[in-house]
Amino acid sequence: MNWNDEMKKWLTAWFSKHTGHDTPEIEAHADENYFELGYIDSFGFIELIEELEETHELTFENDAFEDRAFATINGLAQICAGLKQQER
Repeated sequence: MNWNDEMKKWLTAWFSKHTGHDTPEIEAHADENYFELGYIDSFGFIELIEELEETHELTFENDAFEDRAFATINGLAQICAGLKQQER
C-alpha cells in the first residue's frame, strides 16, 4: 500500500471515529468539503492536524493550510503522502 492509500485509510478511520458516520459514508464523500458536510468544525480541524502531526510525524507549514485540498479527505491524504515522500 502506498502513502496516499495509507493516509486515506487513516483519515477515513479518524473521521468515522470522530463523526459517528460509518466508513462507507465517509469514503463516499472523500472528495467533498468536510467542513461543509458538518464532519468537523475549526476545533475539530485543529485536533485532526495535531493527531496527524503526532501520529505520522508530519509538519505542516502555515501557508499549506491555504490549499483548498486541505478541506477534503482525498486532498488531505495527498498532501500528507507528499510530505511523507519528502522525508525520504
